[in-house]
Amino acid sequence: MNHLRITTRPDGPRVVLVADGELDAASSDLLRAAFEEVVQAGQHTVVDVSALTFCDSSSLRLLLSLRDRCAAGGGRLVLAGARGVLARLLHITGLNRAFVLAESVEAAAC
Repeated sequence: MNHLRITTRPDGPRVVLVADGELDAASSDLLRAAFEEVVQAGQHTVVDVSALTFCDSSSLRLLLSLRDRCAAGGGRLVLAGARGVLARLLHITGLNRAFVLAESVEAAAC
């Protein structure tokens, strides 16, 4: 049973993906599928991670992959609302410097 819910919405010229729950090896395909379904090449994307309660290393790899796919098409991926476990993981691994981070979706300038 997956403990992750992904919702998507257009937000002007960008798309917002909201991840709510636990992002791990068992649930990361939900985020990947939502990304592939709604994000067009070159589109700016915000992943709202403020409601994540867990994130593992395989999910960090997925987020890096999604960031790279956005960049390859001329777009940009912003992580919005990273706090708690995810903020700690990003800091410990140094990946806080690899991502564009924003306090909130509203503050995410793409």
